[in-house]
Amino acid sequence: MVATFVIFLREGVEASMIIAILLAYLNRSGQRRHFRDVFAGVAAALVLAGAGGLAAYFTIRTYADSRVQTIFETATYLLAAAVLTYMTFWMRSHARGLKGDLQSRADAVFASHGQNAAGPQAGAAVRRAVPVPDTGAAHAAMASAGGAGAAAGASTAAHESAGDGEMSRGARVGLALLAFQAVGREGVETVVFTLAIAFSSSQRGGLLAGAAVGLAIAMAIAFVMYRLGHRINVGRFFMIVGALLMVFAAGLLVDAVQNMQELGWLPGVSHQLWHTGAILNEDSAIGDIAHSFLGYAQSPTVLQAVVYLLYLACVLFAFLGVRQRLARRAAAR
Repeated sequence: MVATFVIFLREGVEASMIIAILLAYLNRSGQRRHFRDVFAGVAAALVLAGAGGLAAYFTIRTYADSRVQTIFETATYLLAAAVLTYMTFWMRSHARGLKGDLQSRADAVFASHGQNAAGPQAGAAVRRAVPVPDTGAAHAAMASAGGAGAAAGASTAAHESAGDGEMSRGARVGLALLAFQAVGREGVETVVFTLAIAFSSSQRGGLLAGAAVGLAIAMAIAFVMYRLGHRINVGRFFMIVGALLMVFAAGLLVDAVQNMQELGWLPGVSHQLWHTGAILNEDSAIGDIAHSFLGYAQSPTVLQAVVYLLYLACVLFAFLGVRQRLARRAAAR
């Protein structure tokens, strides 16, 4: 399904980008043997998020077609739309400082246990070797990965011969927790979005397929980031996919409004604008994709249409920086 494909692609790229930065930093500082601690934190986060999502889904399925399920679905739609909007804007505004933040947190883990990643000059050396371009965290990750790949063999040998020694148990646990926290946040977000998609879709056969394909492509992008060091403009990727996900969030708000009107929480403004079920039924394969991702409704009410258009107009205007672009053009004249 298109919706799960885009969600898992976007979240997978963000999570894998964070891990790529962390692994490249460890690689550059001669700590490749502690990759396993990072991967342990990643695995724990994925297992916990997946188990929580499955538990929530099968629990609420026991209340199928009941008022409890409708209320739970409504809360899921609203939460998913809010989180989706927030994290998309957050990523755009904090992308450039992501690499430095991760390196600082990694340094703090080592320092709290009386260790350095690779000697007292490691952090400064990595920062000098890996400048942050203006394109944001994506290019920061690529530059970090490229520098790591170019110097991996010599750097590792040099630092290990200098007597880095093994990390303490506390430092290794701290490193795993750092990876767990980074991936866990993305995992929880993905679970919330996937639950919202599952509840709003009548055809769930393609959910796993779309998720698997999106995640596979995200892993391929992560491999390119870390191993090959190609300068893919992931900043542009987040801009495009972020705009698409705003449309998805608008659809979730439409579903929430529909449920709240059915529950009697939003009386009035319930007149149906049209009925296009004969042309494109929501229960059909194409209609289901249009509904779950684009917010298509075959019998929308006035309030649903108003919420959909008003939300999109506000968030896309702000997200795409229309005001700033108009101001720059006016100043250039």
